[in-house]
Amino acid sequence: MKSVEEIMTSSPLAIDEEETVSFAMNRMREKSIAQLPIQSRGKYSGMISYRELLRRKSLHLNSKVRNFAMNPPVLNRKNTIKDAIDLLKDTSLGAVPVLEKDKLVGLVSRTDIIKNISDFDEVEQFQAQDIMNEPFSVDLESGVEEALEKIREHDTDISPVVDKDQKIQGIVRLEDVANYDIVSKEQMGSGDFSQKERMDISVKSLMDAPIFSYEDDNLTTSCDLMVRNHLHSLPVCNKGMRLTGVITIDDIISIISSGEETEGLLINISGLSSGDTDLYETIYSMADKFVPRFSRILNLKGASLNIHVIKYHSDEGRIKYSIRTRLLARKTNLTESSSGWNAGRVMSDIFETYERRVKKESGKE
Repeated sequence: MKSVEEIMTSSPLAIDEEETVSFAMNRMREKSIAQLPIQSRGKYSGMISYRELLRRKSLHLNSKVRNFAMNPPVLNRKNTIKDAIDLLKDTSLGAVPVLEKDKLVGLVSRTDIIKNISDFDEVEQFQAQDIMNEPFSVDLESGVEEALEKIREHDTDISPVVDKDQKIQGIVRLEDVANYDIVSKEQMGSGDFSQKERMDISVKSLMDAPIFSYEDDNLTTSCDLMVRNHLHSLPVCNKGMRLTGVITIDDIISIISSGEETEGLLINISGLSSGDTDLYETIYSMADKFVPRFSRILNLKGASLNIHVIKYHSDEGRIKYSIRTRLLARKTNLTESSSGWNAGRVMSDIFETYERRVKKESGKE
């Protein structure tokens, strides 16, 4: 198995802890990267994430990046790809640093993993349609704010743009809509143009040409498209170019074996912020009840459950939850979605549906 040193990005771009958030965001947009290592007096001191910054409803662009530093686990040169995959899965980060005596020498990202996708035999059995999530999109006349909110809701880096027939017309990138949103707010504050003029901007003026996989493309093809176009998410279309799903690097990473099967079920949760501790507790509590019951009918060794949560705020101040999940185990690849006002009830419904489906398929009803 390859070592971290063989796949890492050597001498990655880094910034000093005294730089501003505005500078960091500009650097990440310029280089099409989602995170930056932070250094203090030439030594590694943490990471800053573009996605985590944009999750904030308010942000002072002249704040120092040291105030937003995260401290994920680190790797060394001799760690294996297996070690990198385990950390990426456990932390849900886009990249982890590689250190040598407190000095930053490299960075291993999810993109670095999928660049080496041909090293993993299990990937050959999957097509894009096998792991894709339910589609989401904006239409050609959608405004920038709507696109930005859609991207945030789905915890991704792009949104497909479709016409009235749901045929893909392009993609709009997080950095483009976020940059426009930030710049236009600053210009409005200085009186450069009005709210009406700002609202008239539609995504079709910012979108790129369509980039997508067909449903029956193998994952090697999908990975190549992601790498070449600097994407973490990829639309999936049928032969008529109608949008039918979206796959992400996380989906691909989740089916890659790290070379050693872990005991029990690995749970990956996306779509929630660090402040949603009650929701994390609810989901893990429901899973804790589900796993012992489910393990009697399905081998959960090396299995994973990916859970994506979307919160919708009603006019009455209530929150509705839409939860999409995918269960991956030996010879098992199932998806279930549900929605409702009570997150615990929604997760319970999903787990009970999985149990019924697996019992039926295994003949243990």
